[in-house]
Amino acid sequence: MATGSLATLVRFTYPFEAHLFKGLLESRGLAAFMADEHLITMQWMWEIALDGVKVQVMAHEFDEAQEVLTDYRQHRLAMSSFDFEASPPRSRVHFYGWRALVITCWATTGVVFPLPSSKGRT
Repeated sequence: MATGSLATLVRFTYPFEAHLFKGLLESRGLAAFMADEHLITMQWMWEIALDGVKVQVMAHEFDEAQEVLTDYRQHRLAMSSFDFEASPPRSRVHFYGWRALVITCWATTGVVFPLPSSKGRT
């Protein structure tokens, strides 16, 4: 177990976001801890008063963790393993669009949603 003082690196509104970022830090070999996670999960109205779920790191690893946070916020994680120049594959969900969503909702719930008409639009 690591000993030393903890420094709060970042605060998240939702516990699952903090878990994801904590896992990212741990995958980079940095010890990470979460504060106020269980309290906010049980009493979600206190999130504003407690200032969110805190992800904390060891004080001597703060600079390394700050670099990971910068990469996380700028979406620069593992960019070398993907070819970003290629166009993304076109999925069936994108092809069918909102019509598929409306039909699926109607089929599962029985609620009829009005479909927008393409007539009369200029």
